Amino acid sequence: MNKKLTLIWRITFLSLLPMLLVTGLFVANSQEEDEDRHENPEARQRLRVMQRLDNNGQIAFGALVKAKEETDRLSQLQHQNPRFDAGLWNWQWLGPGNIGGRIRSILFDRVFTLWMWAGSVGGGIWRTTDGGYSWNPVDDFMANLAVTSLAGDPLNINVMYASTGEGFNNIDALQGAGVFKSTDRGSTWRQLPFTNNVNFQWVNRIAHNPLLSNMLLAATANTGIWRTTDGGATWVSVLTPPAPSTDVKFAPNTSNIALAATGLPPAGQNSDVYYSNTGGLTWNELTTGAAGMLPNNTGRCEVAFGPPGVMYVSMDRNNGELWRSIDGGATWEFRNTGTSYLSVQGWYANALWVSPVDGNFIVVGGLDLYRSTDGGMNLQKISRWQGELDGSSPHADQHVIVAHPGFGGTNGTVFFGNDGGIYATNDVSTVSQDAGWIPRNNGLGVTQFYGGAAAPGGSIIVGGAQDNDKLHYSPANGTNWLHPTTGDGGFAAVDYINPNILYGEYTNLEIRRSDNGGVSYSTRISGLSDAQNGATSLFISPFSMDPNVPAVLVAGGTSIWRTQDNADNWSAIRGPVPGLPGAGSPACSAIDIAHGNGTIIWVGYANGRVSRSSWSPASGWSWTDVDGLIPDRYVTDIAINPFNTDEVFVTIGGYNFDDVWMTTNAGQTWQNRSGTGINYLPAVQVNTVRYNPQNENWVYVGTDLGVFGSEDKGLHWSILRRYGTNEGPANVAVDELFWQGSEYLIAATHGRGMYRARIPFDIFVDLNNPLPGDGTAANPFHSLLNGVNTLVNGTTLHINTGTYPEAPLTFNKRGQIITTNGTVTIR
Repeated sequence: MNKKLTLIWRITFLSLLPMLLVTGLFVANSQEEDEDRHENPEARQRLRVMQRLDNNGQIAFGALVKAKEETDRLSQLQHQNPRFDAGLWNWQWLGPGNIGGRIRSILFDRVFTLWMWAGSVGGGIWRTTDGGYSWNPVDDFMANLAVTSLAGDPLNINVMYASTGEGFNNIDALQGAGVFKSTDRGSTWRQLPFTNNVNFQWVNRIAHNPLLSNMLLAATANTGIWRTTDGGATWVSVLTPPAPSTDVKFAPNTSNIALAATGLPPAGQNSDVYYSNTGGLTWNELTTGAAGMLPNNTGRCEVAFGPPGVMYVSMDRNNGELWRSIDGGATWEFRNTGTSYLSVQGWYANALWVSPVDGNFIVVGGLDLYRSTDGGMNLQKISRWQGELDGSSPHADQHVIVAHPGFGGTNGTVFFGNDGGIYATNDVSTVSQDAGWIPRNNGLGVTQFYGGAAAPGGSIIVGGAQDNDKLHYSPANGTNWLHPTTGDGGFAAVDYINPNILYGEYTNLEIRRSDNGGVSYSTRISGLSDAQNGATSLFISPFSMDPNVPAVLVAGGTSIWRTQDNADNWSAIRGPVPGLPGAGSPACSAIDIAHGNGTIIWVGYANGRVSRSSWSPASGWSWTDVDGLIPDRYVTDIAINPFNTDEVFVTIGGYNFDDVWMTTNAGQTWQNRSGTGINYLPAVQVNTVRYNPQNENWVYVGTDLGVFGSEDKGLHWSILRRYGTNEGPANVAVDELFWQGSEYLIAATHGRGMYRARIPFDIFVDLNNPLPGDGTAANPFHSLLNGVNTLVNGTTLHINTGTYPEAPLTFNKRGQIITTNGTVTIR
C-alpha cells in the first residue's frame, strides 16, 4: 500500500479567516450543546471542506468557476462531435417544493411589491411574482450558485447585484465567485470581472447606496470592505479589519451613513463594528471599550438601522448581547443579555431587524426569533424550531429579516430567511411561537441533500438533507414531500422487497429505521459503537444496503459494521486501520457491495485508503488494501460493476483532473478514467459514481457542476448540453446518484433538491400521437427528429408506420431501428 497523507489539515482561508484544524477526523464542537440544539453547522461544513482538499490540503481559489469556464469551452468543442452522454436527457425536478433550504438574502422589487428575489447559499437565485406563494429559479447555469446577498439600484429597477461565497466561518459547499450583476431585472446574471479574484471569494454582504446609482459596499470575509462608484466595474479597498467582515449596511434615506461589522476573529484579535459618514469611503471604529462606546471582543456582529438616528448591534457575546444608539452612533448603551437569543451559534445564525417606523420595535434571531417593543430591554420568544414540522412556526437558524416595502400602519408584513427557506407573518407585532406564521416555500427548491434511495417502482424516494433530516417523496403528493423529523440527515436506503422499510441516518452514523414508509423512525445502533461519536465517524457517514439481501446493511466509522437483521443488531467485520503518527485511524467515507456476492465489499476512507473484503467459513472476514496509484485524497464514492465484480470505479475529492479511477482486476492495477481528447472532465469536484444497471459501459458521475455521462467507461465524457436549460440539474453540487429500478437515474443535489432522468433504452416514435410526446411507449414522440436526437449508442428506436416528412436525417449511433405496424417512409 502506498503511503498516506497525514490527516492533519491546517486550512487557512487567507490570513483573516480563523484556522480550521482537522485532526484524525474532526474535532468536536468547542461549545456546549444547547438543549434545543438540533444540528452542528460547524462540523457539517468542516466535512464538506475535507471532501474537497487537493494533494496539498488546499482548495484552490476559483476552482469551481474555472471548472465552469472549462465546461462551457468543452461544450462548444463537442458540439460537432459524437455525444457520449449515456442517455442523459430531459431531467425532471422532483422537489421538495415545500421544504426550502438556507436563505441568507431577500430582495423586494421597488415597483411591484409582490415581486421578490431570494438568494440560496447552494441553489442560486429564485424569483416570485405573487408575494412568495410560488417560486421559480433564474439563470440555472450562472457560474456560481452560492448566493449570500442581493441588492438593487434605487434609481434603475433593471439593475441588481448578487454576492457569492458564504464566509461566516462555516465555509459551505461552494466557493464564491465574487459579485454578479443583472441588467434585465434579475433574469440573467454575469460575473463582474473585477471581482474574479481571491479578494472576493467570500462576499458575505453587499449594500447599495439608497440614494445614488452605481455605489455599493461589499463585506468580504478575507479582505474587508470594498467600495465601487461605477456599478462594479472597479472596486477600492476602504477598510481592512483584523477579523472577517460579515455585515455592511447603509442607513435608509441617506447617501453618507453606513455601518460595518466583523465576525469570529483569529486568535489574539477582536471583532469590531465601524461607522462611516462618508458613504463608506472612510471608517471609524466603534468597538473601543471606552465609556459610551461599544465593547471590544464582541464576536460576530450584525448591524441594523431604524428611524433616523437609531442604530442597533447584535453581538455574539454571552449567547447574544444587544446594544443601541439613538444619537446616530455618537454614544451607545447596553440593552440586553442573558436571554440567549442567539443560542450557541451566533457566529453562524445572527439576524437583526428594526422597525422603520418605531425605533423601539426590534426582532432578533439566532436559533429562534425574539421580539422586543422596548428597544431590546425585554425579549419575547416568537418562534420555536420544533414547530416547523406542522407549519406552526419557522424553521431554525435565522439569517435575514426583511419588511414589506409598505410596512407601517396596518401593514405588519415581515419575511424571514433561515435554514428552512422563507417564512412570513402578516403582523409581526402579534405573531407568536405557534400562531401567525406562513411558510413561503412553495416551489422554492433549494433543499441540500446528502444522499437518497428509491423503491424500484418509484412508490417512494427518500433522502437525507442538511437541517431537514429524512424527507420522502411519493407520486401522489408530487413535489410536496413528507417531513417527519428535523436536524441533519445523511445517506438513505429502501428495502427493495418491502418499501415500507426505510433506513436513514442522523449525524455521526446514527442509523434509524422506519417500518411505516417513513412516517416515523426509531434509532437502530445496538452494537454499533462508532455511532453518535464524532471522534470515530464522519459527520455524514456512509452505509449501504446489500443488493442481494435487503436485511443486510454495511456501515462505516473507523470500523466497518454489518447487520443481518434489518439493523436491529450490528457487529464489526473490520476494526480501525492505522493512520500515520498523530493522525489517528481514518474514518470510512464510501461503501459498495457487489451484486451476486454480498461478501465482496469495497470501502474507501477519508485519507484515500481503498480496501476490498473476502470471506470464507474457515477464516471469516479478511481485507486487502488495493488503492495502488490512486492519489491520497478523500474517497467520495465507489461503484462495483454489477456484471463483473473485478471491475470497480473509485472517485476521490478535489478540483483535479484525476478524480475518477477504474480497475479491471480487483485493484491490482488502476487507470485514470477522467476522459481523453476534448471529452475529458473539467477539474471539478467529483462526489459520486454509478454504473448503468442495464449497460456496463455506461457510467455517470455527479460533480459540483451537475451530472456527466460516459458510454465507454470514462474514456470519453459528454459535456454538451443537448437540451438547453433542461439538461439539469443546473450548476449545482450533486452529492449522490442512485437508481430507481433500472430506468431512472436520480440526482440528490446539495442545493436544488432531487432530479430524475429516464435513461432510454427503447425510444418510441408515432406521428399519429397528437402530443409532442416524451419517447415512452405510452407517449411516443410525434416527431422522428426528436427520436433521432435522443438516440445514444445501444438504444433501440421503434418507429410506427407512416410517412415522416423530415428528411434528411442522420442516424449516427450504434443500435437497432424497428418499424411497427407496417412500412415507414422518410422523405
